[in-house]
Amino acid sequence: MLRFAFQIFLSAFLLFQLQPIVARFILPDFGGASNVWTVCLVFFQIFLLLGYLYAYLLDRWLSPFNQAIVHATLVLIAIVVFLPLDLDYAYNSQQSPQLGITLLLITSVGLPYALISSSGPLFQNWYRNQYPENNTYRLYALSNIGSMLGLLSYPFLIEPILSVHYQALFWSAGFVFYFLWTLACLWSLRNNKSSDSTDIELIADDKLRGAEVFIWICMAGIATTLLLATTNKITMDVASVPFLWILPLTLYLLSFIICFDRPGWYDRRVWIPLLFMASAISLVALQRGANTSIYFQLLAYLFMLFVSCMVCHGELYRLRPNPRLLTRYYLVISLGGAIGGVLVAVVAPLIFDDYYEFQLSLVAVFLVAGLCISATVQFRHRIVDLGTQILWALWVVFLSTFLFVNSAAARGNVLHQVRGFYGVLKLVEYELPQNHPTGADRQLALKHGAIIHGLEFFKGDQALFMPSSYFTAESGVGKAIGSHSAAESRGLDVGVIGMGVASISALCKKCQSLSFYEIDPNVVEFENKWFSNLKSARAEGVKVDVFVGDGRKLLESQLATEAQPQYDVLAIDAFSGDSIPVHLLTKEALELYRKHLREDGVLAIHITNRHLDLTPIVASLASELQLKAAQVSTETSEDGVNFESHWIVLSEDEKFFTNIGSESVTVLDPIEGPMWTDEYSNLLGVLR
Repeated sequence: MLRFAFQIFLSAFLLFQLQPIVARFILPDFGGASNVWTVCLVFFQIFLLLGYLYAYLLDRWLSPFNQAIVHATLVLIAIVVFLPLDLDYAYNSQQSPQLGITLLLITSVGLPYALISSSGPLFQNWYRNQYPENNTYRLYALSNIGSMLGLLSYPFLIEPILSVHYQALFWSAGFVFYFLWTLACLWSLRNNKSSDSTDIELIADDKLRGAEVFIWICMAGIATTLLLATTNKITMDVASVPFLWILPLTLYLLSFIICFDRPGWYDRRVWIPLLFMASAISLVALQRGANTSIYFQLLAYLFMLFVSCMVCHGELYRLRPNPRLLTRYYLVISLGGAIGGVLVAVVAPLIFDDYYEFQLSLVAVFLVAGLCISATVQFRHRIVDLGTQILWALWVVFLSTFLFVNSAAARGNVLHQVRGFYGVLKLVEYELPQNHPTGADRQLALKHGAIIHGLEFFKGDQALFMPSSYFTAESGVGKAIGSHSAAESRGLDVGVIGMGVASISALCKKCQSLSFYEIDPNVVEFENKWFSNLKSARAEGVKVDVFVGDGRKLLESQLATEAQPQYDVLAIDAFSGDSIPVHLLTKEALELYRKHLREDGVLAIHITNRHLDLTPIVASLASELQLKAAQVSTETSEDGVNFESHWIVLSEDEKFFTNIGSESVTVLDPIEGPMWTDEYSNLLGVLR
């Protein structure tokens, strides 16, 4: 018994250790975008389905002993072909990120992941054959405990201790141990060489009904949809810190553990009222949006996710079939999960221009839960029964109406918006009061989630080419350009990673050249169509180039060419949002930037961030590379032209630090603090 239980626990642990390891490994190839996690989750859902299908087919065609032989053989093949894990990948920027991630995962972890994912139903079925009198479904709870521990151990134990390559080796060693334990289970089955597939087929024909299968798919699909939608919600609109990806998935798994441990844990009299309460709190969070506390938003959305998953998985457990149909039951559940994942990651971006999946999932939970309850609960009086159903339907109508009106109101002053792999971009227009200090009567801003990535002022149809937002003359990058030792003697060559609306152009009227590196093609399209900073800079005689792709990879490729650009100032403006591209702030990255700077060049890093304090990271990197560093901070102005900003400027040129003065400037002392490299980083350590 313990052999099977331990193997189920181990396989689940390895399964959910692999997910954050893979996501962490490939993030740099895709610009550190939080959507990498969503694509990975959908891939894992689909391969989980393949694993469950494999377990189901083995159960139909082979005896438990022969199943174990086939499984052990395939695991050995996976060890020979795929281990140790190799996740290096040459991503083609012309290829869609979704396709690139999928190809990488298939070629690097596809077979090992599918085999491990089959372990739950496969080993539970072997256990049922050995111990038919025991509660097999409790092992599903044990499986999810292993999954949750594997997931939670990553940000708190694995990531802070091991580099990404050692993480891959650690997992590879675990997979080898999984193979050895599979052989031990195979030995336990040596006397069980009979197959009961015929009996299963008879039971299936007699007991399994289409309505039940439909409800299984709906419940599993809604739970997965809500998981991904909530993850998108808190990473795009609230706090896109990568290790927060793990929290919704942990709650999702916890609901499985509770519901499948024993029947009494899911009581409709408790969880249905909690579902109404959670939905009401979520409506408040949606209505208030960014005007309410970040902690309230997180608690509201995560509470809704957990209660909804408890209802979905609780109803799944209530409708569980005879354990002899176990593999078919898990196959249908995984099918529902895969459908839910595809709806969020593939279908929704094609038909929606914003993240509406969370709202739609709330309505879907009540619709399907209402069907389950109305089909199984009958009150003593038909009038009471009918009244309850009417009240439930009215709540669904109210919920749908509220969410529709709220979503429409959120578009208020949005002129245009686009949803892409890197998030939702919104063009927002604000009317300005008369006699505004700038002389403008309106402004346009580009928003990505809750973050403004630059703005431009207009008087009528005439754009005002002026410094604004994080890019004023007093900001760090403004001082880097204005105080450069060669600023007066010749035009500067300036490079910028992260374009936004190219607001920095207004600081470069006297520059010789200005080069932008932008990973999101939608950002470039917004600037060209709605803003005029690039046009204005070109009108001033500045040579402007825009390179589309990951900034670091583009600089690396340019370094290998004869036309290697040399900059006087290189600005890194990729950290003001909440999704941090760690690969742009490692020792290797800064060494690359230095190669693109002239001897008196200045590196300006924008570290303004609501949730992460990046100062110690940059300071320790400056110490390691023997660069002098200073932090330049500005406050938000009353007229809304200047934003609060924090920049760190680094240079070997002592004259530069004399020129920038002391106002709003803090020279950073050399420190030996946490230093990120391509092999090691820990976002948890810099959380505010």
